[in-house]
Amino acid sequence: MTENFGYIDIILLAMLAGFIFLRLRNVLGKGADDIPIKPRFNENKDSFSINPTNLKKDKENFDKKDFIKGAEAAYEMIIGAFAKGDKNSLKPLLTENLYREFSKIIDERKTKKITSELTFIGIKETKIAKIDKEDTHYKIKTKFTSEIVNCLKNNSGMVIEGDPEKIKTVTDVWIFEKDLKNKNPTWYLTELSSDGDEKETKH
Repeated sequence: MTENFGYIDIILLAMLAGFIFLRLRNVLGKGADDIPIKPRFNENKDSFSINPTNLKKDKENFDKKDFIKGAEAAYEMIIGAFAKGDKNSLKPLLTENLYREFSKIIDERKTKKITSELTFIGIKETKIAKIDKEDTHYKIKTKFTSEIVNCLKNNSGMVIEGDPEKIKTVTDVWIFEKDLKNKNPTWYLTELSSDGDEKETKH
């Protein structure tokens, strides 16, 4: 590989990292209007299990309730692990390429001595936006609307972004994928879609 080609690779990786960083900042609450903190939703998400048993040849056989339950569990686990910088928890949930980008952002945050504090309040709504199928390979675009409390602090403990006393409402779109030929039941997060958004929520 030539030095010039390696340089181009570095630029492309930097661009990808920037995109992932922006999408993760959306998930962690950047830009949504603030509301006072209230008690957590009564949500039970004890484990990650996106394993719809009825997903066969026909999309009509897809068990949406089972998928949504597992997707919500994965959503909470992923944003929590990212905030903590927990790569070990992230790795089994992401495709290899996406895991590399998450890892780069976590390492950069560690180098700059920035910590992220996250309180997951709950998911208000989850919708399946689109199901794409090619042979036995499925990609499912899933739209989440959630409430979180998040802030970033520097090495002195000073808040540099966000507010630890406010809840933010965030809407984001994630894409999960799975090849049904694979006996592994896990649906992997493959993309943070650019058509996610943030919206105001009034209570």
